[in-house]
Amino acid sequence: MIIAIAILLTLVPALMIIWPFILGLRRDEFEYDEGAPQADLMRRWDAAVAGLASAELDHSLGNLSEHDYGGLRAQLMTEAADLMREMELSEHEEEQMLSGLRDEILAVRSRIEGEGGDARERQDAENEPTLSMPARSPEQGQ
Repeated sequence: MIIAIAILLTLVPALMIIWPFILGLRRDEFEYDEGAPQADLMRRWDAAVAGLASAELDHSLGNLSEHDYGGLRAQLMTEAADLMREMELSEHEEEQMLSGLRDEILAVRSRIEGEGGDARERQDAENEPTLSMPARSPEQGQ
């Protein structure tokens, strides 16, 4: 009986020490690499979207002139288009990202102007210039 208790007292702590290593082998802790090129592209995309939202807010508040806003918006939209090309997304994924971008801009406008001009904002967003994606070359794939 004493031998069984001694074995139990040594096995329980040993299993508690070894258990995290056993679980660690099952999952890949290095699956998401912050230094990966895709992670860098997503960070740059988020920065471009945040910049567009900030420019929209500043323009709506009157902190940016029409000329400055146009130049900044064109620069950020070009950056977003370049990032989308670098991400090598399918057309469906590109449309989803552009839709998210439009929704973000509409959300900023609605927060500034209130909920009253919602239909007009949607019409303005649809009439705004969109990102012009260059045609894909055959080696880039579809």
